[in-house]
Amino acid sequence: MEGEPTPPVGCDEVSLVERIVAGDRAAEHDLVCIYRRGILVIATARTRDREAARDLTQDVLMAVLRALREDKLREPAKLAAFIQGTANNLINSYIRTRARRPEYELNDLEITGFDPVEDLELAERQRLVRRELESFSPTDQKILLLSLVDGHSLAEVAKRLAMSHDAVRARKSRAVKKITKKFAHLSQT
Repeated sequence: MEGEPTPPVGCDEVSLVERIVAGDRAAEHDLVCIYRRGILVIATARTRDREAARDLTQDVLMAVLRALREDKLREPAKLAAFIQGTANNLINSYIRTRARRPEYELNDLEITGFDPVEDLELAERQRLVRRELESFSPTDQKILLLSLVDGHSLAEVAKRLAMSHDAVRARKSRAVKKITKKFAHLSQT
């Protein structure tokens, strides 16, 4: 199925499941590191809500780990499919629940606080920042994505990108300074 979270090449799903069943916390951490981003991408695409997708990703990982700890996965070789099924079930449940209840009651909606000019300015600032980020090298984009969006430490980013910690720190610092300097005037208006 399209968008299925898949383990990286060389990841042995069976041994990962066996280690988790045996109580290996490092294996649980490995599972989270391997599958978190794929689940987040799927949840974000389906919900179109980044915050809800983050919550759903956590819920999926917790449900999967709980099931694995209780040795409820019958076929460990199908771990990715199990994770995908769990993700689909939780995301579908979230979408059904959200569709049944309105996010706001009309009486509670404060229309006086709506400012279309402010919304347009925010959208324009976001567009300009995205365009600036696209001008960065793919490596710098990955560093910013992994550290600022995914919340990985610089040591983890360095390890993932096979770079030195100092190089990652310097590249991130330069990129952030470049964006900050370029858009400092926007925050003042």
